[in-house]
Amino acid sequence: MRTEFGFPRTECGCRGCRLNCEHMPGMLIPADLLRMIPTGADPFDWSEHNLLASPGALVQKGSERFRIPTLVPAKKPDGSCIHLQDGRCAIHPVAPFGCAHFDCRPEHPKLSTMGLLSIMGVEAYDQTHQAPLYHAIWQYLSDRGKTQNPPEVVRQRMAACL
Repeated sequence: MRTEFGFPRTECGCRGCRLNCEHMPGMLIPADLLRMIPTGADPFDWSEHNLLASPGALVQKGSERFRIPTLVPAKKPDGSCIHLQDGRCAIHPVAPFGCAHFDCRPEHPKLSTMGLLSIMGVEAYDQTHQAPLYHAIWQYLSDRGKTQNPPEVVRQRMAACL
């Protein structure tokens, strides 16, 4: 069974969970790059066809608010995840952290924080030491205009579909 930070992946496929696939696929963490990029593939070329640079989560530490830029799966012209095929995830075994570990049930309060810390490259949470590659890919995509809207904008669109 796949785990991240000691938490097992989720398996819910209800309509509420699929709405994320249709509008806001989950963020990757650095460890996802090792799972998702095929062996021998150029990570930048692969990412250009499979990922987008998102402004990321808006977080707060003390009185300071800031974003943690994230990578997310690319989307089809209709806005859905490129991996959503016939209502199912075509990459389910290697789905990104934000897809594989979150569903419509309440999440463990530390899980998002652990994922974001791994993106920031905090050593205790970045067991793969892939944060530098993660950030380089994010910058590469951003420089090429391969970007996603901020999560709060996408959530508003998703809420309109409920």
